[in-house]
Formats: sequence, C-alpha cells, structure tokens
Amino acid sequence: MQREFSKEQPQDRQFEIGGELFQWQYPHWEKMAELWDEAEVTEQVDENGNANGQFSFKTDTEFAIKRIPVFLDPANDSHKRFRTLLSRKADPVPRHQIVQLYRWLFQQAAGLPTNPPSGSEPGGGDSDTSSQEGSS
Repeated sequence: MQREFSKEQPQDRQFEIGGELFQWQYPHWEKMAELWDEAEVTEQVDENGNANGQFSFKTDTEFAIKRIPVFLDPANDSHKRFRTLLSRKADPVPRHQIVQLYRWLFQQAAGLPTNPPSGSEPGGGDSDTSSQEGSS
C-alpha cells in the first residue's frame, strides 16, 4: 500500500482573526525545527535579561507575535496586514486569541493533533455516588 503524505496535509490553509482573513503555509523544515528547539520564554525578565521564574503574559504574547509571521503566506501583504491588525487600538485583537493562533499554527504545521481532549464532564469529582452504588 502506498502512503500519500501530500494528501494528509490540510487543504484549507486559511484563518480569520480580528476580521482579517490570512493564508498560512508550512515553514521550511529548518525554521520549524528552530521553533521546536526554542524554549517558550514566558517568564518575566529583569533589565539584565535574567528570568525570575514568574510567568509573564507580556512575554508570552510577544513570543507568539514574533513567531506567527513565520507561518503567514506572504501573499496579499499578509505580514504588513498582521502588524497593522495587532497595532490597532480600536477593536483590538484579544491577547488570548493571539497566543491561541500561534499554538494552532504550530500544531497544524507540526502535524500535531488539534482536537480538544475527549473525556470527562467538568467538576463533580467524588460527589457522584451512582457509580459507587452500581459497583458495590
């Protein structure tokens, strides 16, 4: 049996954020390997560049903003449009969407599963005694 890797790649390579439609592309393998190798710097850093162990939302967001353009198809001035979108003061793109976009693009390009984990209902814990009663 022949495996056709090209057919396994997503055919729809578009995403929308902040009302703008973009095309994404697979980065060159070397660039993707660099992204894998980089540690996610999400700690606050002092003036000497030393991390202090505290999570930084600003650093986390800047990390995503710096790397998203690697995935953008350069057609239609996408890099310029993306910078303009992020600099907008009226109707700004929420921080969490920027970070989620980077993670989604990384997962798509890396061939990682992007489905949310299947599983259990939220909460409850041991408060549901029906399973205990049925198994006694």
